[in-house]
Amino acid sequence: MTGTTASTADAGDALDEALLQEANAQTTPASAEPAWASPRLAWFTLAMIGITTVFGQFDRAVFYLLVTSIKRDLQFTDTQMSLLMGLAYSGAYFMCGLPVARLIDVGPRKYISAAALTTWSLGTTFCALSGTFMQLFFSRMVVGAGESVKGPSAVSMISDLFPREKTPRAFAFYNFCIQGGDALANVVGGLLLGFFAAMGAVTVPLLGTLSDWHLVFIMFGLPGVAWAFVFILLVKEPARHGRKVKGSVPLKDVAHFLFKSPSGKVLVPILVASAILQIESVGIGSWRPAFYERTYGLTPAQFAPIIGTGNLILVPIGLLLGSWLNERMTRRGRYDTNMRISLWSHILGLPIGLAGPLMPTFELALACSFTGLLLTVAAAPAQLAAMQVVTPNELRAQVNALYMVTVGVLGSGVGPLVVALMTDHLFQSEGDLRYAMVTAVAVAAPISLFLIWKTLKPYGELYKAQVAQQG
Repeated sequence: MTGTTASTADAGDALDEALLQEANAQTTPASAEPAWASPRLAWFTLAMIGITTVFGQFDRAVFYLLVTSIKRDLQFTDTQMSLLMGLAYSGAYFMCGLPVARLIDVGPRKYISAAALTTWSLGTTFCALSGTFMQLFFSRMVVGAGESVKGPSAVSMISDLFPREKTPRAFAFYNFCIQGGDALANVVGGLLLGFFAAMGAVTVPLLGTLSDWHLVFIMFGLPGVAWAFVFILLVKEPARHGRKVKGSVPLKDVAHFLFKSPSGKVLVPILVASAILQIESVGIGSWRPAFYERTYGLTPAQFAPIIGTGNLILVPIGLLLGSWLNERMTRRGRYDTNMRISLWSHILGLPIGLAGPLMPTFELALACSFTGLLLTVAAAPAQLAAMQVVTPNELRAQVNALYMVTVGVLGSGVGPLVVALMTDHLFQSEGDLRYAMVTAVAVAAPISLFLIWKTLKPYGELYKAQVAQQG
């Protein structure tokens, strides 16, 4: 099979010719290209996807705020907590993400998204009913299984709602919902945790005695179940664009696309770099609340609302700056704009990431965290848009699931554990958590920067070829 045919130049919209020949032999030809959704319908659907994403970020981020409360009641170690934050969640993510993504590429995405939302919302509620390590481990697995579907389904739908030139803005909004969900989780979670802690334990019929963290899990979990029904009723399934075949592409052709086609020279480094960055960012982010508590003596009720409010202000600023810079550079003929913005962001963020945990005061550490967030948010839509440009419609959910599994398993699974193991065994003191965080940045960031730099030339060539072919 040859991977250097004319159609590989249009890698963002079609499989290479060899893949198509094999897939066409096993599938039915696709119908004529449908019209794009009206702007009003596209943005309404995106808003519904965004709200669903916020629910997912709520249920994912709130766990990190409750680490100290859970440890207090269940007497877990840092290593046990890292397994709940990482392995339990990411293991289920790995098992469910790719199989369901193949269904997303051909099936009704709005129903799949609603089922996933119901699953992770119930998993969060199950966390409130857990009294042992294994019960909480299973509940976190349910959350991970549901959320493994969220990203691939959302990205697939967004790519079919907006043409290529409008995807950076659409993904900027999507990333706002991701970051905004995290921010709101801090604001709402911190306030609820403070309120329930002051109220004390309560006894609920059938459920028994519930403390502050039990009640927060219930408040975050149950509303998502209701929203799933609203999503089904109001969202219209987007028409698929740019498809050359109907049905699922064989797995061997997916592997051929990733490792033999020109697009793979962009996608594989992005996947590996993203996983390494997640080891750093999730490893640090998951332990940041505990770091503020141990280093500066603050409670989640004191710092979480401040962090959440700051994030809500900075996220839209970062997204607007990133989108403006992206459009400006693209108009000037910089075909590698998406990946170049990602590279610049991480270069500027490296010294900030090293300095943040070492700051003598909470205010200075928070300033470093906010600056790093601003840089990350500005670059996030560009990288997501870049992946869609070089990925055909037939494979978008699967490639994005692979991306989410890679960052979920290697990043979310390994990151919290690495930081915890360094704290417990290398530095051997909970008070030295900050040094474990700095070590994670120092090792992971340079490797990921090199991999992102490697994508600049091949991505620019693919983007330029698409522009030339489509006029």
